[in-house]
Amino acid sequence: MNVEDCIFCKIVKKEIPSKILYENEKNLAFLDIFPINDGHTVVIPKNHYQNIEDAPEDEIVELFKIVKNLAIMIHSKLKIDGYNILQNNFEAAGQVIKHLHVHIIPRNKTDEKFKLKIPRNQASEKKLDRILNLLKT
Repeated sequence: MNVEDCIFCKIVKKEIPSKILYENEKNLAFLDIFPINDGHTVVIPKNHYQNIEDAPEDEIVELFKIVKNLAIMIHSKLKIDGYNILQNNFEAAGQVIKHLHVHIIPRNKTDEKFKLKIPRNQASEKKLDRILNLLKT
């Protein structure tokens, strides 16, 4: 995807309207138009990076500082029980828009919107050793 076709880049350039919650010279946060819950916010760098692998580390640090501060504000002002911070990379992980972005999704104990299902089958020592060896070589 090139920058001209990127919906988030168009939001940055104000070619597409959005409900901006926060903006500085490098980052932008706006309300998701397909919210999982009220207050669902998307935080993006203004520079176009396809995913977290492409972005410079200093920009990722700054982005996540903003995510933290906005999450605290959303938690307090919306009086929610908690929130998910979600960042997908590549299609297999659920990335739809190929511009680095972070979701802050307000949650309440009873909302039943989605749940992360964590497998309860413990990996064998042999399998863990094989994966560790693969990752470290």
